This record gives sequence, structure tokens and C-alpha cells, in this order.
Amino acid sequence: MRFKFPQHQQQFVIFHGFMRQVLARYLGLELHEVVFKKGDKGKPYIITPDTDKVALQFNLSHTQNVALLALSSDLELGVDIEHTARKTDWQGISRRFFTNTEQAALFSLVEEEHQKEAFYDLWTRKEAYMKVIGSGLALAPTQFSLTVLPQRPALISHDSEKFRPDWSIQFQTLQLPENLDGFCATVAASGAIKSCSLYEFN
Repeated sequence: MRFKFPQHQQQFVIFHGFMRQVLARYLGLELHEVVFKKGDKGKPYIITPDTDKVALQFNLSHTQNVALLALSSDLELGVDIEHTARKTDWQGISRRFFTNTEQAALFSLVEEEHQKEAFYDLWTRKEAYMKVIGSGLALAPTQFSLTVLPQRPALISHDSEKFRPDWSIQFQTLQLPENLDGFCATVAASGAIKSCSLYEFN
């Protein structure tokens, strides 16, 4: 009900209902048996019935009419998906929320089209990193630097005293299906991503 517009309320219900169904199927549970709790930093997790053990690591991101759910049996996850075709002041956002190191790499790209592509990709990298370490908005995007396209995603520096840098975080840029042209996504994990399978639900 915090959403102002009905379509956003509806999307929230649909996406979180989808998440509950997928988690229930993976865990072999009924829908009502999927119990969500929040950690100290507000990151949601689920536990198996009658125990205090984390059952499955997951993270959800959504934009427009697309939701992306990441699952792992052992690694903590953060995922973000962005709609790159929308109109936005990406240059202004970059100067406000990206570090000097990131801005220098971004605006050094020759073509503006490549800069815009790198902007959205970097945004998903930063969101995924903040989500995997469970910082939420308590960690400002300007308090850490990540690599920028065409470099592979990686942590360069971390200046926050409140959150210790986790250099074990690994990233993977997701290759989305053709019908999601105009979207980009990154998943971050608390260790090596040995394999990654992508399933599509319509």
C-alpha cells in the first residue's frame, strides 16, 4: 500500500507471489510454509519449518513489467535488473551517485551510446553489491568503486567504515533472452559463481 499508483501495487503483488511460488517449489513446501524473516540490516531470508537454519539464498529485483529472482543453495546473493530504454538523466545521476573513479572511466568512453550502456551496467553492479552485503541504503553508492564496462565487474575500493569491504564478492553480468532487449542485469555472490542457469517464466 506504500505505492501511490495501482499498477505498482499490482506489480508488487505479482512479483512477490511469483517469488513465493518459486521458493516453495524449490523447497518442497506449501506456499504458506514459506516464512520470511529479516536480518539485522533488513535483508530478507527464509528458514525451513521448525528450524532456525537458512533454507535457500535468494534475491529479487524488478523493473517495468519484468522481475528477476536469483537463487543459490549456499552463496548469499544480490541481483539487479534495469530498463535501459527508459528516458533518464543518466549523466546527472552518474555525477551524483558514482565515484570520481567510476565517472572518469565512464566518461572516458568515446561514444555516448557506450557511455549510456556502461551507466546502466554499472548501476546494476552497484545495486547488486549493496544487496549482497545487505547494506541497503545505509551504504551510499559513492562510498565504493566498481569497474566500468568494458572491464569485467569487480570491486576496486570501499571507503565505508560502517561496512567492511568483502573482496570475496564475485559478479556476473547476465545474458538475458532476446525478448528482454533493452534490459541489463548483474548478479553478485558471496563467493565464486561456478555455474549460472537462467530460466524464463511468462
